[in-house]
Amino acid sequence: MTVHIACATYNGAKYLEDFIKSLGGQTHADWRLYVRDDASSDATAAIVWTAASQDARIELANVAQPETRLGAARSFLWLVDRLPDDATHVMFADQDDVWKPDKIERTLASMTAIEAELGSQVPVLVHTDLTVTDAALHEIHPSFWAYSRIHPEPTTLRRMVSHNVTTGATVMINRALRELLRHAPADVVMHDWWCACVASAFGRIVAVHEPTILYRQHGANSIGARDKRISLTSLPGAILARRHTTAEFRRGLDAAARQAGAFLQRYGSWLTAADQQFLSAYARIPQRQFLRRKIDLLRFRVVPDQGVLHALGVLIRG
Repeated sequence: MTVHIACATYNGAKYLEDFIKSLGGQTHADWRLYVRDDASSDATAAIVWTAASQDARIELANVAQPETRLGAARSFLWLVDRLPDDATHVMFADQDDVWKPDKIERTLASMTAIEAELGSQVPVLVHTDLTVTDAALHEIHPSFWAYSRIHPEPTTLRRMVSHNVTTGATVMINRALRELLRHAPADVVMHDWWCACVASAFGRIVAVHEPTILYRQHGANSIGARDKRISLTSLPGAILARRHTTAEFRRGLDAAARQAGAFLQRYGSWLTAADQQFLSAYARIPQRQFLRRKIDLLRFRVVPDQGVLHALGVLIRG
C-alpha cells in the first residue's frame, strides 16, 4: 500500500537531508514524498532536486510557482489538494525531524485497523507521540506529550476547536478525511489543527501512545516543544511572564476564533444545532466585553489543560 507524504519546506537546508535519509530507512518502503518549497532563500530546493534525481519516490511539487509564499498551513493544504487522486493514506512531514524506522509501518497499521473496524468511508486521523531532542538529536524527553503536558483524549469537536493536541509531522489521514479537507478556507491557523477539527466532527481521531519521530528543537521551529513544569520558586516570574504575553495570547485567540467561524461556514449545514451554536459563540469571543469574554473562556474550555497556573495566565491575558 502506497503512502503519500506531504512536506512543506522553508529554509530547511540545515536539517532536510537528515529527514530524507530517515525516509530511506523506513521499514515500509512503498511511499512517495511530495515537497512544496515555500520560496526558500537557502539550498532547500536544491537539496530536494538532488534527492529527487536519486530517488524516483521524491518530487518537488511546485516547480511551476517556486517563488510564491503561502506559509506553513497553506503550503500543506496546497499539497493536500494536489496529491494524486488515488492517494488513500496521506502523512504530513516536517523538514527538520527524523523519522524512526517503523514510523510509517506503525502508523499505517493503526490506520488500517481502525478502518477495518469502522469502514474506509469514515474520516480518520491517526497521530502519535514524539521523542523531544535537541538540535544534535540528543534526547531531551522520551515523550513530547508528557513534556508539554498534552492529553490526546478526549477528541470531541468542542475540545479540538480550543486545543490542538495533534502534531502535524505525526499525522496520517485517510482518503475520506482528505476529501473533506479539499479547498480549505484562508482562515485555517495550522493544517494539523484544522484536520483534527474535521476528523473530530465527522469521523475518528486515533492517538498512538508511542513516539515515532525524533522531534528536533533548534530554536527556529514554527511550533516547538515546551517544558510546562513550573516550580514554586518560579511561580511569581511565571505569572508575570504570562501577563507580558497578553498581545500574543490575544492574537492566538483571534486566530482560533476566525478558524471556528470558518469551520462553521464550511461545514455548518452538516453539524448539529448545538455544535453550530457553539462555533458561532466561540467565533465571537474576541468581540465580547471584558467580563463576558472571561466567562466564555471558561465556559468553552479555552483554558488549557496544563494546570491552575496556565489557567490563571489565560484568564489574565484573555
